[in-house]
Amino acid sequence: MIELAEYDSRYEEETLKRMADFFGFHRSLYDGFDGSNPEVSRVTIETLERWISEDHALYVILHGGESAGFIHIGYRGGNVAWIEDIYVDKQRRGKGIASRAVRLAEEIIARDKDYDAVCVDICPRNTDSMKLAFSLGYINLSMITVRKELYGSGKDREVSFLGLDYKY
Repeated sequence: MIELAEYDSRYEEETLKRMADFFGFHRSLYDGFDGSNPEVSRVTIETLERWISEDHALYVILHGGESAGFIHIGYRGGNVAWIEDIYVDKQRRGKGIASRAVRLAEEIIARDKDYDAVCVDICPRNTDSMKLAFSLGYINLSMITVRKELYGSGKDREVSFLGLDYKY
């Protein structure tokens, strides 16, 4: 059984470790960063503080009553909420936990009648997340973020989209 529990301080240590792993994974998609930089700890703590502030909601994913990950929702304004970040422990992946957690987050968002849509931002190299979102019905394009690197990108993959060529 999958449940979402509102984050509280009893989950702090494990959530910070998961967040550091999450951030390290995203950096590794581009430059092989392994998460061992001491700055990650300070940045991770600051990020956790932001994620539990106003206009955000952080939930711990429970699998069989045990903490298994987190899901972060951002309320950026307007009528759209964002599933900002989701993480499931490596040993528990592939069991439908993330799918169920997203569905539960959608239910939480839908209870507030001010919101009529949910969006997700996904790094295009994170193909597992792209497939998960697509399988859960995230098929409508909304905003597209394009990025200009100031000091070289290291992005070695290309894709054509709407007749334009992009690197990712």
